[in-house]
Amino acid sequence: MRKPALAITGAALVALALTACSSGSASTGAGSSVSAADCPQFDSSKAHYTTPPTTPNPAAKQKNIAIVAVGMSSPTVAVGAAGVEAAITDIGWQYTLYDAKLDPSAFSTLVRQAITNKADGIIGVGLDAPLVKAAIEEATAAGIPSISVQGWDLDQDPDTSTETPVFSTRISFGDRFPDFADVVRASAADAADYLTSKAGCSGTILDFSNNEYTTLKLINQGFTGEMSTNCPNCKVVDVPWTASQFGPELTGIAKAAILKNPDVKAIQAGTNPQLGITQAIVQSGYQDKVSTLGGFGLAADFAVSTQDQGLNATTSWPVEWWSYAAVDTLNSYFNKTEPVDEGLGWKIVDKASGFPDGDSDFKPPFDVPAAYKLSWGVSN
Repeated sequence: MRKPALAITGAALVALALTACSSGSASTGAGSSVSAADCPQFDSSKAHYTTPPTTPNPAAKQKNIAIVAVGMSSPTVAVGAAGVEAAITDIGWQYTLYDAKLDPSAFSTLVRQAITNKADGIIGVGLDAPLVKAAIEEATAAGIPSISVQGWDLDQDPDTSTETPVFSTRISFGDRFPDFADVVRASAADAADYLTSKAGCSGTILDFSNNEYTTLKLINQGFTGEMSTNCPNCKVVDVPWTASQFGPELTGIAKAAILKNPDVKAIQAGTNPQLGITQAIVQSGYQDKVSTLGGFGLAADFAVSTQDQGLNATTSWPVEWWSYAAVDTLNSYFNKTEPVDEGLGWKIVDKASGFPDGDSDFKPPFDVPAAYKLSWGVSN
């Protein structure tokens, strides 16, 4: 049987930036000291994913799916939506793409258009439940199942964790993680371990944090929790940011944080570091002085890294795989079977582990579409 589980990250990925407090607040870890000689070395060859499911999940017939994307101008959303389109084509379904153009007031309107147009299912890309709760409930009442990739359900946000989920189904992580919120926190803890190792288990680490979006709240929980227990000699300086400060303003804030903390050894730069933070690192002349981790595993992240432009490592996610997993999970719903572990996870990619060749997003070392097509029993 297929196990129930989880959806993917949120509209958090649509826009990310830094808030006004350039100096930030500092904290140090608890526990006994760790010497530089005893500081654990990070294994950047380790991947936290497995493989797509091999259990047959025959393709349901003649489905017309509404893809509701929060904004195709967001690189992460565009990649996710393109993956959903490819997966729907591979499984033999039809689809209509609805682009909300990063306008939250349009999210529910487009869900309701999908209901009016009698979609057989809805796949949100970046769609967070609090912003579409009533509309998704209307879809459910109309017999239209829903799932969100890069989006969160009500019970997954720390601020609404007691509320009842509204999406019909979720991507599963099997026995590896109980929930996608746990996956995100674990990936952030992995990032903390990476930067702790690069800092030699001591010194100043800048943490560019955000509490506007579910994904970033969870990243902050995982990162700060791991730093507090795993790096007692580290001074973690919180530099909060908001989504309104991309570009020159964010660069100015990041430069001010570096100037205030000239002894900084490592930087946790969020999921879109090239939109202000990496520029500050280069302009401050720190690209060879600090280890910076950020990004999401898209081609733009790797371009900055390979050109020595202020980014050394990326918490990389196989975004295409998410999209296929969402379609597979919705197919399980149509087939009235429980979802299995989709195998999804992350890998921290740096120079030691090897950046992708060319202009490429992160991909695992196997053919994800081929694996799902085999499971679905399709050959197109």
